[in-house]
Amino acid sequence: MKLPAFFVLALGVVLAGCTDDKLGPQCPSASVLSDTAVMTVFRAGAPADPSGEAYTATMGVVQTECSYPKGSSSVTSSLGFTVRATRAPSPDAASYVLPYYMAITQGDRILSKRSLTLRINFAPGSASTSVEESLPEDIRINLEPTHPPTDYQLLLGFQLTDAQRAYNQTRARYTP
Repeated sequence: MKLPAFFVLALGVVLAGCTDDKLGPQCPSASVLSDTAVMTVFRAGAPADPSGEAYTATMGVVQTECSYPKGSSSVTSSLGFTVRATRAPSPDAASYVLPYYMAITQGDRILSKRSLTLRINFAPGSASTSVEESLPEDIRINLEPTHPPTDYQLLLGFQLTDAQRAYNQTRARYTP
C-alpha cells in the first residue's frame, strides 16, 4: 500500500526533532495526570454538586517536541496542551485564571514541579471555550548517567484543592 505524500511528509515532521538514527524517538513522554485533568469550580455559596457548578475545565491533547544532540547530557523539550471549559449558558462574558502544574518525573520520583496559571475566557452567551496553551519557556532536563530521555516524563494537571479532588472522584469517569 502506497502512503499519500502529505502523510509521509507529516510523519517526517513529527519524528524530526528527537531522533537518533539507531534508536528512534528520544523525547521524554508527556501526558496529563488523569486525577488532575478536570477542575470544577462552584459558584459562591452553591452546593458542591452539578447544580452548583460555575464552570468545568478539562485538560486534553498534549504535544511535545525535543532536542537531544547525540551524546548530550541534557534534553530540551517544548510542551503545549489544550483546555476545554464549559459552563451553563450565560449572557455575560467571563474570564477565569486556572492554576496548573508541570512536573518532571523519572519512574516514581518527582524531579521538579512548577506551578503556573492560564486564563480562559467565555464570550457573552457562550457555554464553552477552548484554549491552546504552551509553557512560556522550554524545559531542560539534565539526564542522570545511564538514563536516556525516554526514562523521563513531563506531567501536567490542574492544581486542585482537596475538595475538588474529592468531587472528581464522585464523577462517573472516576468510579469503578
